Formats: sequence, structure tokens, C-alpha cells
Amino acid sequence: MKSIAGKCEVGAPPKTGGNAAADERIQLLEKWIKHDDHSFHFDHLSEQRSYEIRVALVSWYRQNRRKLPWRGDEGPFDGSTIGFASRSNSKRKGDGGDIRSFFDASSSKKIKTGEGSKGHTLEAQQSRGVATPVTPYSVWVSEIMLQQTRVEAVIPYYLKWMQSFPTVVDLAKATEEEVNSHWAGLGFYRRARLLHAGAKRVVEEFNGELPSTVKDLLRIEGIGKYTASAVASIAFNVDVPVVDGNVCRVLSRLTGIANNIKAPVLKDDLGWDLAARIIDARSIKKKSKKPESYDVIGYPGEVNQALMELGATYCAPSGTGIEDGDPLKGHYLSTELGRAVGQVLNASDRSERNRIELLVTNSDNKKGCKLTEPGGISTAYFSIVDKILQEKSKLRPSDVHAIAGHQSLPTPPPKKSKTEEVLAVAVLSSTKGGEKRWLMVKRPKDGLLASQWEFPSVSMWNSKDGKPKGRQKKGKRTAEVLQVPTIDVSKRTKELGDFLTSSLLVEDIAAIKRKQCDHPIEHTFSHIKWHMNIECADVGERNDDNRWNSSDGREVAWLSEDDMQAVGITSSVRKALYLTLNDKEN
Repeated sequence: MKSIAGKCEVGAPPKTGGNAAADERIQLLEKWIKHDDHSFHFDHLSEQRSYEIRVALVSWYRQNRRKLPWRGDEGPFDGSTIGFASRSNSKRKGDGGDIRSFFDASSSKKIKTGEGSKGHTLEAQQSRGVATPVTPYSVWVSEIMLQQTRVEAVIPYYLKWMQSFPTVVDLAKATEEEVNSHWAGLGFYRRARLLHAGAKRVVEEFNGELPSTVKDLLRIEGIGKYTASAVASIAFNVDVPVVDGNVCRVLSRLTGIANNIKAPVLKDDLGWDLAARIIDARSIKKKSKKPESYDVIGYPGEVNQALMELGATYCAPSGTGIEDGDPLKGHYLSTELGRAVGQVLNASDRSERNRIELLVTNSDNKKGCKLTEPGGISTAYFSIVDKILQEKSKLRPSDVHAIAGHQSLPTPPPKKSKTEEVLAVAVLSSTKGGEKRWLMVKRPKDGLLASQWEFPSVSMWNSKDGKPKGRQKKGKRTAEVLQVPTIDVSKRTKELGDFLTSSLLVEDIAAIKRKQCDHPIEHTFSHIKWHMNIECADVGERNDDNRWNSSDGREVAWLSEDDMQAVGITSSVRKALYLTLNDKEN
């Protein structure tokens, strides 16, 4: 078979001028391109290399790990990885707060709309500086809170939680509203419900003590394979791997996996087997049957946390793989692949590049390596090429090539479009005995923001349904991008009024004219984006009951500032409050 240029055959050996290291690098690149079995990746985590990686990781972790409350450290804490994350434009979340501070700040107009509008600060929490003991329960709480949430956002919530619910028994005794109030603002509220339910099961079935095995931990609500493994390894020193997105990224770069970190075969299957090689690693040079000391090779929990810490710092998406502080600097296959591609691009004979690129083009991998996604080799290879050709820095060429290889693995995950929803929201206030209150309704027990309090609202349009209720100004697809429609004001007002009358049973209030806020506010979840059109009004003095049930059985209430503090309110509610409290004409 001829190459693209027709000058050399696919199987022809590379021409590198007799440089042995260069020859080996090109041969490695060819093996990576042509491999058709996942054993290729496991071979790059041999017993000896896995042992070297483990020892290097643990040594680095013990000297450089972040100080965090769930690790038994005293404040101040160092949760942020902003020095690393900023290189990839990562966004930081706010840190939550109490509603009193919110109102005070709103009235003086010192806060900004959104996640930053929280009362207590991370600095205030850190100043308390009291170490909390590391227990199976504390590890469990921290792991649940850290799911899909940045470390620095979790710290104040964790401190407050452990102060109020220091043991699993205390959590089991708590009410739903007490749990919700401690979680409000952290997001993904289903986690709090399952943590609460899990605590009750631990008390009922395990005598208030978390079990030490993965098998038994999996019997508890809200605990899956990842959390069970984390608790078992960190709290009970069980030799079991823990694999999350950060660990998948490290494994991809160590072994050259051309796949995305969300691929089930990596994050749920073979990625665990790869990580187990590091967790199980022992020195093959020692002849003694006596187990090596954990002081040398690290406790299982240390190794797992070191892998996750590395993936969040030096091996973050923007990591280079060549920084002196990276403990695995000399172990990444990704950097070697980058150097090999750079060597191909710099070859004086164009036929060498043509030969390699023909290999890449033919590496469809539809029925090959389980760990490599179809087209993954091609995606990664040409990403390396593009990064090298576009780089204009003054770094040494070999460093440019290494970084290009490192940042091209893992491959990007497929992008999923978020569901868009347009809501009409009523922010209605009243006064009773001189105290201001707001009309709120509790969301259903299942689904998004389950059992959380919110302002009365109706959905006017959902991108899943396509057509909005009433007339619209925009609502067609252009170049496959869905334009969010602007719903006619009169239609929004009518739908919201009907909801207040028929569902919340406040017909007299529904008749009061509501002011339209100037523009909709947006609130984004992991899978859905809300466009909230706010209508507000103060209905004056009312002496009716504080609480009643809607027509579908949900709780409805006039909640004061203190009430909101007690039950906790979500970030979307805060945004709506901010808009109305700071409206000069309201």
C-alpha cells in the first residue's frame, strides 16, 4: 500500500538518522496508533512502574497536599486550585450563606446577583480553625458534598454541617427542613436527601456505625461504587481504588488512552482495574514476605487522594506534564507521544509524516481496544499536530511537543445541550405584625430541587416540548441553535394568575396587579437552564394563616426572613429576591 505521497509503504521503518532514542519514540507512536487491545494500556502500568508511581505520589502528597477540614486539619484551609484551574478558565462557585446577611447586603446594594450573593465567607469559616476528627462518617459527608462541587465551595458547608450534625446519629435525628437549610445553596439537593436517608439506615441496621466493606457500604442510600470505595480506603485502609474524573485524566495521560473521562468503559469499568495496579503496587525487588510499611508506600486512602489531588492540580486539563513540581513528570505516555509527533512533523522527509498520518487515518478502531473510543487515535493525534503548529511561545520545541501531547489526552467529551425553560415567577410580599413575608411554595418531593421552597412559578416553554404557550417573538431553530422565545407579557401574567388562583388558592392576591421586572434572570443547573421572568407586588397587610396546602397537596407559606433562614433557600430564589429588593420602583 502506498502512502499519501506515494513515496513509502505503511510498514516501512522510520528514517531518523540512526538516533536510537528517536527510533524508540517513533516505534512507540506506531504501537500506540496500531494497538487493538486494551492490554497496551495495562502494559504501561507494569508492577515496577506502578510501584514507582505510588511511591512518588505519596511522597508528593504528604509534602504538598491541601489543608482541608475533612482531612483532620486546622484552619486556615487551602481548598482552591485556582492557580491551576485558571489556566483552563475554570469558574469558581460561591460559598453559601445565611439569609439575614443576604437581606442586609441587598438593602445596602453591596452584593452581586448569583452564587456570590452569600452571607458567611470562607475566611470567616477558616478563622474558626478547629480541627474535626477524621471518622468514617466525616469522610462520607465530605465525599457526598464534593460530588460535582468545587472544594472551596464545600468547605464552609462541611464545617457548618459537622457542627450541627457531628455524628451519624445526630443526622438521623434531624428533620428534613434542618437538613435542607444546611444544604441550601450547595446544589444537587438529592444528595442531601439521600445522605439523610442513609444516616437513618446506618442507625437502624448498623447500630450507628458505618460498615467497613464496600459490599456493605453499597447497601446505604446514596452510596455508590465511588463513595463506598472512598470511605473504605480512606477511613478503613481497604486496598481498593477510587476513580473519578480527575483520576481518569491521570490514567489517560499515564497510559495513552484516547477517550474522554466520562466514557463508561473508563470511569466505570477498566479504569478501576488500571487504578488498582497503583493501589496494589508493591516493590518487586523485596524478597521478604513481610508486607511493606504503609509509611513507605502510603496508606490506600493516601494513594487515592494523591491521585485525585494530582488530577485537580498538576494534571488538570491545562496541565503540561513537564512541570518540576509534578511527581509523575517522567511517567506520562502523553508527553512521549507529543514528542514523537513533533519529531514526525520536523522530519526532513515529508514521506515520514505521510506514512504516519496514513496509519492514523486507518486506525478507526471500531472493533479494537476497548479503552479507545472510535476515532480516538485520530482525534488525539491531529489535536497534537494542531497544538504544535499553532504554538508561538518561546519554549523549547521538545517542551512544546510534550505539552501538546499531554493536553490532547484525554479526548474531549461529547457536548450535551442543556434543556432551556422559560418560567413566569411571582415574587409577592406582605406584612403581618410589622414583619415582611414572602409567598412561597414547596416543590414536589421528587425531581429537580425536591422539597425546596420557591416562589410561585409556571413553566411557559421548555425546549424539550418545542412550542411555547401563547405568542412568541422568537422560537425557531437557526443553524441547529434553539432560540429561547420571549413569551407575551399578557400570556405570562394570565398563566401565573391562574396558578395562584387554582393551585395556591389565593384568588384575591392573584387579582392584584404585578410589576414586570425589566429583564429575565438566568439560572443554570447541570442539565437545565432557567429563564425566569419576574413579576412582583407587595399585597399589603395580611393576617391570614402562615401555612396551608395547595390543591395538589404541596405546602404553601408566607415565609419571613427568619423562616427562610431556618428552611434554607436556593440560589435561584436568592437571585429573584435580589432583583426585587433592589428594584427602586418596587
